[in-house]
Amino acid sequence: MKASSLCYMLAATAVAGSAGAQAAPQYLDTAFGWNPEFIEIIAMGPVSPQPQHARRHLGVPTSPEVIQQTRMHDEDQSKARCHGWRFMPASPQKFMPYLDSLFVPGNTCVEPGGWFDSSPLARGAQGVKSALSDIGLQYDLTMSYNYAAVHPKPRGQQGEFSSFNHSLTGTWFLAKDCDNSQGVFLTFEADWGQGTNFSERHRSAQHTLGSLSDPQASLRGSKGVFVPQVALGYSGFQGKWVAMAGTLDLSNYLDQNAYTPGWSSGGLLNQSFGNNPSLPLTWGNLGFLTAWQPCNGFYAMYATTSTNTQVNHNPFSDLSSNYWMHIAEMGFIFDDVMGLGAGTYRLQYTMIDNGGDCGLGGGINIQQQLGKNSPLGFFTRAGFMDQDAAAVTGTKACASAGLMLQGPFSRSGWGSRSNYENISFGFLWQRAASDQKPMQHKDEYGLELSMVMQVTPTFYLQPDLQYIFNPIHATDGDDGAFVMQVQGVFKF
Repeated sequence: MKASSLCYMLAATAVAGSAGAQAAPQYLDTAFGWNPEFIEIIAMGPVSPQPQHARRHLGVPTSPEVIQQTRMHDEDQSKARCHGWRFMPASPQKFMPYLDSLFVPGNTCVEPGGWFDSSPLARGAQGVKSALSDIGLQYDLTMSYNYAAVHPKPRGQQGEFSSFNHSLTGTWFLAKDCDNSQGVFLTFEADWGQGTNFSERHRSAQHTLGSLSDPQASLRGSKGVFVPQVALGYSGFQGKWVAMAGTLDLSNYLDQNAYTPGWSSGGLLNQSFGNNPSLPLTWGNLGFLTAWQPCNGFYAMYATTSTNTQVNHNPFSDLSSNYWMHIAEMGFIFDDVMGLGAGTYRLQYTMIDNGGDCGLGGGINIQQQLGKNSPLGFFTRAGFMDQDAAAVTGTKACASAGLMLQGPFSRSGWGSRSNYENISFGFLWQRAASDQKPMQHKDEYGLELSMVMQVTPTFYLQPDLQYIFNPIHATDGDDGAFVMQVQGVFKF
């Protein structure tokens, strides 16, 4: 018997067994995407094994146990013989494991192992999320409060920033055929925010420092609600191929890394750790994306979009072949790399037409577990653009690297692998493009140390400390400053 078949049988047995345990229902905890396990979770109200679609983790192939959970849920929902297509299905169509992590949010928002085991807000949020998933709508809603202070504060600049920020992303599964081999879906994203003592559109820690990197990646302020993605997608060939067209935010799909998941999932807060700053990962532009995963160990993605659409404007209004970009990514996925554990190695290539000038560039992205059963992981990104390509992002070359210790304090309960809790450290370097002149410094460096603490099933605190060396537009000849942040995040 193949190992994969055995995994599926064991998962099915576990789910079926938990469904009959009414007194102590079991909850499939995905634990950062690796090594999911069933845990008893009684105080979460509407959470139960039958309707749960365990949350996915960007950058980590969805495990066989989680995929089988979804398939069994689908079978439970349709006892009658099915012909043709199902509309607004209660579970998504099939996707290959890495593509599944990108396009299926799951319907789970509560996280066990916090300071408090339960809260009315968590139970209500999970109830809403479970109900909407019954009509095919799966989403992630992030609501955060962020406080940042720059020290020492440059003369004449604002030094403290307080803001509320929100992001809603999701997938609405509109229809699928009876054997789940193909389906149609709608993806979306909406962002909005408000600085309480500043305008997020014009002022921030980045402006105060004059830095190329953005220490406050959580800022979402714009003119009201900004919609960077609304796109229609199709998946086929048993989930091996996906195509999507519309207004796209490419950072939702390309250049993912499980150890630097961004501000909304408990990662480092500097934007340069969330994505490769030299890559033109456009958002709010009209375009097309396709992804192909023929086997578990390899995937490829390609996207092409315009680059000059204004915020919240008609994406068709400024279309021009003189402002267009192409980007491709290949990923090699390993269950074990020389005894270290799981690793994913990505290569990227981009071509940009910027005002009639053609630019080229590329990047690498590596995530690697450091020990087969270790909670410690390593990440690194690097990129280089020629001068024409660098004019789009403002960054000619960059590199970042760091470590994440997942579940740093215990195996269960507070500080465990069951939620977003981690301690992360990172180093970044960026070289500015020539169009960033005048520059006080050509190369900028940064260090960041961050910690995530789960408080309730849907809320965590994150204190964060950064030091930015040689900000490229430093005022008064400043060579660097600390950025101290703390944010509270609701994840629904």
